[in-house]
Amino acid sequence: MNLLTIDFETYYAKDYGLKKFTTEEYIRDEQFETIGVAVKENDGSTQWFSGSLEATKAFLDTYDWANSFALGHNMRFDAAILSWIYDIHPLGLFDTMSMGQVLHGLTQSVSLANLSTLYGIGEKGTEVLDALGKHRTDFHPNDLAQYGEYCKNDVELTHKLFKLMLPSIPRSELKLIDLTMRMFTEPKLVLNKGLLLRHLHDVQTKKAELLASAAVDKDDLMSNPKFAELLKQLGVEPPMKISHTTGKETYAFAKTDEEFKALLEHEDEKVQILASARIGNKSTIEESRTEQFINIANRGLLPVPLKYAGATVSHRWSGVDGVNLQNLPRTSPLRKYIWAA
Repeated sequence: MNLLTIDFETYYAKDYGLKKFTTEEYIRDEQFETIGVAVKENDGSTQWFSGSLEATKAFLDTYDWANSFALGHNMRFDAAILSWIYDIHPLGLFDTMSMGQVLHGLTQSVSLANLSTLYGIGEKGTEVLDALGKHRTDFHPNDLAQYGEYCKNDVELTHKLFKLMLPSIPRSELKLIDLTMRMFTEPKLVLNKGLLLRHLHDVQTKKAELLASAAVDKDDLMSNPKFAELLKQLGVEPPMKISHTTGKETYAFAKTDEEFKALLEHEDEKVQILASARIGNKSTIEESRTEQFINIANRGLLPVPLKYAGATVSHRWSGVDGVNLQNLPRTSPLRKYIWAA
């Protein structure tokens, strides 16, 4: 098995980064730029390269990706860059973050820094913090070289982690990790933008009509007893909890209360709208999902982001990047707007 361990360093800024953008939005944004990339072939020395888009593509093409397994930490990110930016499609994908999730996700952070400390293989650097707002051409040659050493260290740590965790991961699970990565990095599904735009108009119109017919004012929404009564009128028993301050039972109407959040996806749209209005949301879940799908359709095919073993007890997949196609309600027309190519 030929193994290529890879790590990309990319441009990010205060208003453009993975803390504000989903992975799909970030990579497909016009601001996306590769600062540099490090690659390690099997147990060989790690190579760092920084250059233009075309030069980076030429560097990457010196490796036989089609007959190699690619390894990274958070491979959903690195493999998406390989696929969407450089049209490179490895034979298979390994991801130490996913491997760490199933082995340690219940009790540990699965960041590269934490897992490296946990396994005692070294420390992850902090040079990435100095790269905020800097394009590739903004780096002084010495700073760029230092950034390259940081990237190469990440590759070395990832490679060591993989070797240490590999004996604990069944081959069948490695195949599932590969499948999970490819559902995102090799998208096949088409979003019908025309039908989505029509659906968004229908949802917004219906929401306005329901709000008008409900004749609910702000006092009714913000008063716990009055809001509870509104829910009862719709046949919903208001969720309750024990107050941490008084020790007595009270309404669970905070936006962090799980039972209240469930009302945002209630089968009755009137309940959804009331719950959304209560926490100040301008849109319902159906409306925001439709808008998100339209935005994705504007950028291309629909990647399916899932977190392998995201449910730490059952190890089922969980949603990530604000999209969870596992949770599309059966009654949602959005299901009908996801098409095969």
